[in-house]
Amino acid sequence: MKRLTITGNVGHDPELRLDHSGGQFATFSVAVPVGTKQNPKTDWVDVYCNGRLAEIAYTYAKKGAKVLVDGYPSVNAYINKDNIPVGTLRVSAHSFELLKYVNSHDKLENSGGEVVADDVVRDDTEGEQLPF
Repeated sequence: MKRLTITGNVGHDPELRLDHSGGQFATFSVAVPVGTKQNPKTDWVDVYCNGRLAEIAYTYAKKGAKVLVDGYPSVNAYINKDNIPVGTLRVSAHSFELLKYVNSHDKLENSGGEVVADDVVRDDTEGEQLPF
């Protein structure tokens, strides 16, 4: 079994949709810094969540939030409109953790709660009013 863990910043607010059977899923991108200080680069990873994890991602994983995502990787290859081969990395999330979240005042704040797809919710924070 393949598992992948990534840490990075949410690139856009998650989009919540319904699948063909009526179940919810959310998608968002994560910018993962790679390279060196002299030659910084960013890899983009598409993240897919479903069920309760999708609802939580849609509500709390806002653009700019720092997240840790653990899940199952897949690679999609296609030819883009300019006739250039392109590959994308996608992670089907099993769990994610908000390391820093964006509050209503657009400031990053520390978190520490982990959300797991099977509705087990772990809360490592004290005194914060977060549902995870």
